[in-house]
Amino acid sequence: MYMEEGIYLKTKKVNDKAWKAFVIGDIFEMTTGASISKNEFSSGNIPRVTASDNKNGIGLFTNRLSHKNFRTNGNFISYSFLGSAFYHEYDVSLDMKIHGLKIKGKTLNKYLGQFLVTCLRHTILTPSYGNQISSKDLLTKKILLPISELGDPDWEFMEDYTRNKFRQIKKSYKSL
Repeated sequence: MYMEEGIYLKTKKVNDKAWKAFVIGDIFEMTTGASISKNEFSSGNIPRVTASDNKNGIGLFTNRLSHKNFRTNGNFISYSFLGSAFYHEYDVSLDMKIHGLKIKGKTLNKYLGQFLVTCLRHTILTPSYGNQISSKDLLTKKILLPISELGDPDWEFMEDYTRNKFRQIKKSYKSL
């Protein structure tokens, strides 16, 4: 519990919650990026997510292309075949072997997205170049998530927990 602007906010600790393993394909919809030759791209303002652990996975910024494989998505989690995971609230284009994950029947936001990215990074063993995760394999992997009293993913807890962590960090910066 902590106080923000005169209001006490209380969120359970993650260790106080029950957790359960869920098959990724049961709770997420998935899209996959496509291959486009590098010489097709020109400098622009659309992020292109590649297999990188840096810069939210963004390898370049491009203009919109008329190429049949070019498409953009926003408000989702990218997961690369090498295990990089990032939340993108903005539209991006996905490179080949980059998977886009959205919760079935629920809209992501930055708080829920960040919580899920952390869970993905901690519950899926890190692949290597010789042990890549295909889109088919990813859908069969399991992710550990906090659960509600009914045994379903507790989306509200995940969102509230992360929102409160963001507030705590912001408050600590204000006190510097």
